[in-house]
Amino acid sequence: VTVATYAAPLQTLGLEGAAITVLASGFLNPANNSDGPAFGLYVALASGGDLIALPLIEEPTPTARVQIIHNSADAVVETVDIFVNGEPFLQNVGFRQATAFMDVPAGVNLDIVLAPAGAGIGSGVGPFTVNLTEDETYMVVANGIVSATGYAPATPFGLNVYAMGREEANVATNTDVLVFHGSTDAPTVSVWETGVGAGQIISDFEYGDFAGYLPLATLNYTLEVRDATGTVTVATYAAPLQTLGLEGAAITVLAS
Repeated sequence: VTVATYAAPLQTLGLEGAAITVLASGFLNPANNSDGPAFGLYVALASGGDLIALPLIEEPTPTARVQIIHNSADAVVETVDIFVNGEPFLQNVGFRQATAFMDVPAGVNLDIVLAPAGAGIGSGVGPFTVNLTEDETYMVVANGIVSATGYAPATPFGLNVYAMGREEANVATNTDVLVFHGSTDAPTVSVWETGVGAGQIISDFEYGDFAGYLPLATLNYTLEVRDATGTVTVATYAAPLQTLGLEGAAITVLAS
């Protein structure tokens, strides 16, 4: 286990021909030692005077890429503050809002709590623990019901994590579309494309499911959400990928 890494720039310090003493100095845990000076390596010169601190080399922190989407339709958490490992992380994230992709620590447990905006971590729901893999990209969807009454079914609140996220399409002329079922009272459905005649594109789509990325030509599509049998249309939506200028993009479409 490496405690710390330091540079020893003897040439830069002009120490050719010198005899020096390098000292480990201070406390690894100042809080347990009357808040004394922190640990470091210091150089004493033969000429005396103040010790010279050797520069600490900061090891790069492993990170992963994450986009967080707030898709919980419970009015109690219409706008939330997000805490990670007990510390504020994001504030005032609204229902049907998404963060940009961002770097977060990887390889460590992240205990995530979501609380109504301004209410403090003690009013939050969680923690939900995630541990992300270095250099991977994730979609995290906050979904479900917090309230004990007023919703049927009261599908429990949680975080749905997709571990193979994309920030752009794999092929520059396509639009890569990830689809998530996040409607707590909607049944199992199927999705059909009827504009260009692609037919059924998703089957047996249940709450909490991600349908893996669909690499689509950047055209304008018509999507029919049907029951699980594919015979009854629940609703029809336009998906104007071309009109929206989404060539080369990777997007997430949510049932919300």
